[in-house]
Amino acid sequence: MEKYMRQALRLATKGAGQVAPNPQVAAVIVKDDRVIGQGYHKRYGGPHAEVEAISDCHSKGNNPAGAVMFVTLEPCCHHGKTGPCTEAIAQAGIARVEIATLDEFEQVAGNGAKWLSDHGIDVAVGCCQKEARRLNAGFFKLLKTGQPQVILKWAQSTDGKLAWPSGSRQRWITNEKSRHHVHQLRSRCGAILVGIGTVKADDPLLTVRLAEKKTIQPIRVVLDSKLAMPPESKLAQTTGDAPVIIYTLQAAVDKEQEKVKTLNDLGCQVTPLSDHHGRVDLAAVLTDLGSRGLTDLLVEGGPTVLKAFWQQGLADKVMVYIAPIVIGGGKDVLTIDFADELNKLEDVHTQQFDGDTLIEGYVVRE
Repeated sequence: MEKYMRQALRLATKGAGQVAPNPQVAAVIVKDDRVIGQGYHKRYGGPHAEVEAISDCHSKGNNPAGAVMFVTLEPCCHHGKTGPCTEAIAQAGIARVEIATLDEFEQVAGNGAKWLSDHGIDVAVGCCQKEARRLNAGFFKLLKTGQPQVILKWAQSTDGKLAWPSGSRQRWITNEKSRHHVHQLRSRCGAILVGIGTVKADDPLLTVRLAEKKTIQPIRVVLDSKLAMPPESKLAQTTGDAPVIIYTLQAAVDKEQEKVKTLNDLGCQVTPLSDHHGRVDLAAVLTDLGSRGLTDLLVEGGPTVLKAFWQQGLADKVMVYIAPIVIGGGKDVLTIDFADELNKLEDVHTQQFDGDTLIEGYVVRE
């Protein structure tokens, strides 16, 4: 039976980047050891996975009565933007519901499973529970802390360099397949964060560019304590394509009032936050992003920003793309010197992209 839950978990990932602050959820309906319907939560405010799966059954001429539903998260039992999934399940005549993990949203939190059981439906909880919780790690963290999951991502050579030496011909470190995967990763996150140093050095767009997939563009976030953001930068000039939030200090806002007006007129959201040793307080950044309903933040900054999140214990996941090249170079070559600490990861997985290696894992909380 585990194979059907794993099928549901794979299906649920299709909602990544589209459903926040809701979780990614999918349901697979099985009868006589055959899948007769399946569905996933496609967009925020849209039908939930259970309803989609039941509708899929009916559209194929299948009767879900007496079937088993495998669902990656406890069905809701309250009225929100949609009706209770528990009632839809009962009305469809589903005989048994296999739930990967219980919801922690206060209006559900075990009540959905209890409602099903009280209405004569067999309920089991725990199949692929760890995988289901990993799938929605950002959702669960937002519920618990009010902050999104923080994913640190960078690309490096085998000798730990994040860029080519200054003065040399600048080119990509990783290959095209790795970079395509990064865009897929971006499409699953609600926001992408860099420091002002990256903006001034690279003038990035930080958008998702996938020919095969239309996606909600993530919010682009810049840490800019002194408000040095160039109004002519690609980020400031493309706020119509995707939102831009600039986190700075109140002192910078007071000093650069004309610039604040210019950036605001361009569509940027200049947002002063509290001070932490002369820089924007990263915890305050996470709290503000959480208040906007964001469940997953991708940090793509340079070594200074990456180290700050790591050293302050704010990282939840790490994704490192390693290219089979040696850059060498002098002191001006960017490096990550906390790589030795990455043994503090669990559930580590690797992928290959034409010679490049992606290493990803979750930070162990002591």
